[in-house]
Amino acid sequence: MEKFANVAVILSDLSKAKKVVRVERGAYYRPKQSSWGLGVLPIYQDEQLNYLTRKLDGYLTGAYIYNKMSLTEQAPSIFTIAMKQPVRSFKFKKLSVECVKAYVDTPDDENTLYLIRMLDAIKDLKYIPGTTPQQAYDRIFALHISHLSQINLEKTVSLSMAYPSRVRKILSDMLKRNNHIDLSKQLVNTICPTTRFDLPYKTT
Repeated sequence: MEKFANVAVILSDLSKAKKVVRVERGAYYRPKQSSWGLGVLPIYQDEQLNYLTRKLDGYLTGAYIYNKMSLTEQAPSIFTIAMKQPVRSFKFKKLSVECVKAYVDTPDDENTLYLIRMLDAIKDLKYIPGTTPQQAYDRIFALHISHLSQINLEKTVSLSMAYPSRVRKILSDMLKRNNHIDLSKQLVNTICPTTRFDLPYKTT
């Protein structure tokens, strides 16, 4: 027992000196320095993704998030980060990462981030893997839009003003379907009356 106690003290001292990193009780690893000069590299996938979003000042979106939102069962081979000034696709350790345009600043709270990701899903309606646009439309409505409170619906409408008009049109159709007529009209009024959309779904 004394040997184990001594090892614990040594590891604790090494951790304080930042020569090893504590993962959990009794588990440590020797970190590597990022070639980007971004500091210590994490070892688990979720930690790596959180690390990247912090360093790039962005947020996770795309297939990885749509899978978590139950919009698709397909697991992604590429992870997507939304940021105001996207960089080229790159590999980070074993992760393949692409960057896309963020239409709003990365929020500080999880609720707003959820609403933004929902708008991203509407934007990507045609491209969510492993599903049809109609299925994606129905799932976004049934699993997400239909469960939002009035406050969150109004916030979603406000956030959508930064997105392309096509997103506002799809959202307006969902709100109309959910009998939020005033909010639906509010969105319709932001769209040029002569604009025509090729929408890959039926509203009823």
